Amino acid sequence: MFEILPLTPELLAELGAELGGCDFTDPSQADFLAKATPCDVQAAPGNGKTTLLAAKLALLSRNWLTRRRGVCVISHTNAARTEVEDLIARHPTAARLTAYPHFTGTVTAFINQYLALPYLRGLGWSVRQIDDDAFAAEALRRYPNWGVLDSLAKNPKLKLKRGLEDWIANLVLDPAFTDAAISPSSLAVRRRKGQHGVDTPCGKALAQLKASMVKSGLYRYADMTALAWRALRENPALAERLRDRFPLVILDEAQDTHGEQLRLLEHVFKQDGAAFQRLGDSNQTLYEDDGTAPAYWTPGPGCIPLDTSRRFGGEIAGFASRLTARQAQTIVGLGIRPASRVMFLFDEGTIGGVLEAFAAEARALWGDDCSRRDVWAVASRHNLPAKKGAWQPKSLVDYHPAYRSEGGSRGKANLLCRQLRKAAVHHAAARPPAEVGEMLAVGISGLARAHGWKAANERPITAHNVWAALSRRDLALPRAVRRVLRDYVLAGDAVWDQGAWQAFTELLLPLFAPHPDGAEDDIAAFCGFVAEQKADLTDPERRSTKQVRFDELTLRLGSIHSVKGKSVDGILVVESEVWKGSSAGEQCIDLTTVLPRAFGVTDQPFTGVGLTAATNVFVGVTRPRELLGLALRKSEATALMGPATDQGWKLVDLVAQATELKE
Repeated sequence: MFEILPLTPELLAELGAELGGCDFTDPSQADFLAKATPCDVQAAPGNGKTTLLAAKLALLSRNWLTRRRGVCVISHTNAARTEVEDLIARHPTAARLTAYPHFTGTVTAFINQYLALPYLRGLGWSVRQIDDDAFAAEALRRYPNWGVLDSLAKNPKLKLKRGLEDWIANLVLDPAFTDAAISPSSLAVRRRKGQHGVDTPCGKALAQLKASMVKSGLYRYADMTALAWRALRENPALAERLRDRFPLVILDEAQDTHGEQLRLLEHVFKQDGAAFQRLGDSNQTLYEDDGTAPAYWTPGPGCIPLDTSRRFGGEIAGFASRLTARQAQTIVGLGIRPASRVMFLFDEGTIGGVLEAFAAEARALWGDDCSRRDVWAVASRHNLPAKKGAWQPKSLVDYHPAYRSEGGSRGKANLLCRQLRKAAVHHAAARPPAEVGEMLAVGISGLARAHGWKAANERPITAHNVWAALSRRDLALPRAVRRVLRDYVLAGDAVWDQGAWQAFTELLLPLFAPHPDGAEDDIAAFCGFVAEQKADLTDPERRSTKQVRFDELTLRLGSIHSVKGKSVDGILVVESEVWKGSSAGEQCIDLTTVLPRAFGVTDQPFTGVGLTAATNVFVGVTRPRELLGLALRKSEATALMGPATDQGWKLVDLVAQATELKE
């Protein structure tokens, strides 16, 4: 197994000093640091969990001697992985735990490296790209070639088009597929809600479409999990080998890992022979599992509670504690600044003034310093189509009509402009050159394939072999292409400005001449400009948000998902709609549903869509350090105003203010 050095006050003080002056004397922190057996950690927002994880790695690095076995640190997102890596990279010994025999990466990267890709190589299947958006775009482009699917989509009586496109965009391998030939003609896919059976003409066409995508080397992330399951079922000894390889496995942000990925990790590591330690906050489970048997991480018996938050004080901590709907937790706020809490009341006529009113409160709080503050307005939903019935706020667009999510159509996800735009955003955010280079290579490999080019031995061109493939045609070609990419994409505005994009393509496309006969339309479509508002180039995580200025204050706009994991100075959570289905019982307005319990008006537990709403609001209200705002309809606030005032909230009644102005 492995050993952890005995924790002494002197050793804890050393760890704290090495990590920038942290204090690890809290009993729950020490308990986790000393754990060499399986455990769960329920961590409150802003508790310093990532720093604590870095401290554990620093502690382990002091006496980790084996060169064959390592520590495996995995997380759901690249952002969480990067945060851990950045912390330990500066530590004198912990940095060693990022190299062999250790592993630090996402859950997806772990599954791919140790299970799915080796199994694929054994099957003889090619891998060109693993990306949900690119898969959806290509599958939707291909499906009209399957006459059955096209006719179903075009039949107005069936009204299948929307559902059919959802099935096609989300075709995932069923682990029980039977055709493992190098060139399968049909592959079983996992059925989605309402999807036609495997023996129907539609079901057979979907299976054939999936096989055609596999032949092209295009996969969804969930395909890798399915292939990993397949590998484990055919070779059960793989799980034991992985446990031997990694005697300690730490799953960070465990609440974001769910469904088949969570089941797979538990299958491999929740066994004798490995210490499987899971850290997260189950009250921040935002990602929905759409499987038939949803699986989410829940802290087990004897979990280690990290109840304190250094992000905010007691005012927000007490309010948030009543919203710990999935795992009851009394949060203790240790923030040094008292928080200002403001509730904005509006109606249909005054909703347009909510953001400005919040900005006024921010300016009053911070004065001239507000220009340097990170301030947000967020909602459960970006934008939803208008529906009939009584008026109610459904999305962020109701508060700021100019707002649009910039995620773009999934049908355009694999176009050259969208691919190169990702590279431009990450380059401007100073991401590693290798990461940016891979994104550029994805776009150029797509352009080469559109021209019918092949790599050596007639293999398909991928991001990994594209530059070698270009060199085979002309030794000077890679340098020429890279020069145009540098000048127009990385250093210029080609991916944001249509005129600049045209100038860029007029230089790029002749480098790939001559174009094959009959491919002109496909090449033109692949190279078309995709209009989007220019991203915030300081942070790729903000590329799907917009902002609005109120004098010197910049108010960022986005979904609650977009601020998850962030600490901000101030935030406004606006009332919006939450959906888990199409029936009335599967929809709700989040603040209307959640606030009665948050203010102590009722103690009814959250269930169904109400639980989703409570989770969203919990994440939103636990982001700010100093300023928390809530915006809800005055008609829904009657029973809340008294308790809110008693608990120290300021009420800003926009409806009453508008009435006074009229008088």
